Amino acid sequence: MTDIIKQPRFWLLVWGGLGALFLLYFIVNASLGPSGPSEPSALDHDQALLVGEMADFTYTFPPRGASDVGFDHNGEPMTLADFRGKAVLVNFWATTCAPCLVELPSLDQLEGDLGGQRFEVVAVAADPRGPETAQQFLDRLEIKNLKLYADANLQFAFSVGGADVLPTSILYSASGEEVGRIVGEADWASPEARRLIASAMP
Repeated sequence: MTDIIKQPRFWLLVWGGLGALFLLYFIVNASLGPSGPSEPSALDHDQALLVGEMADFTYTFPPRGASDVGFDHNGEPMTLADFRGKAVLVNFWATTCAPCLVELPSLDQLEGDLGGQRFEVVAVAADPRGPETAQQFLDRLEIKNLKLYADANLQFAFSVGGADVLPTSILYSASGEEVGRIVGEADWASPEARRLIASAMP
């Protein structure tokens, strides 16, 4: 027996067996799940909503809170905390971004139809040319329902990762958590977009 214990093959089998037992324990433990409330998962969201115009929308996991970096509205600083209690669709656009200008009228229609106490489109001009130039473009496009929010120094856009590609739209829940985002142009007046927005509204 002593000779067997001294052999390397014996210890290899012992440690291998212990490793297999630990692995089995973790697999069983993971399959049973925690005894308390489970963490939210991207699978908790309705994947069936990601069709048509919203096919490129990506749910955010793990959930993250809204940025506290400010942006401008009529010369006054604001943050996303000012919209707490309603679902918010933040859209980053610029006057030099052709797809953004194509998309803005559908965002304007979405705000006109759904905007109110439970939802708002926050279209942020991430444009170094400033809010005056951005307003000229909104007037030219006959935008009636969207308010002008500006982020001329792009600090807010960078803080949420919305400055790399324009347009970028980020949907927030009423509690201030990012639901998900879509990079690129979309028709926000489409039925698919309305269903997705409705799923985030309180």
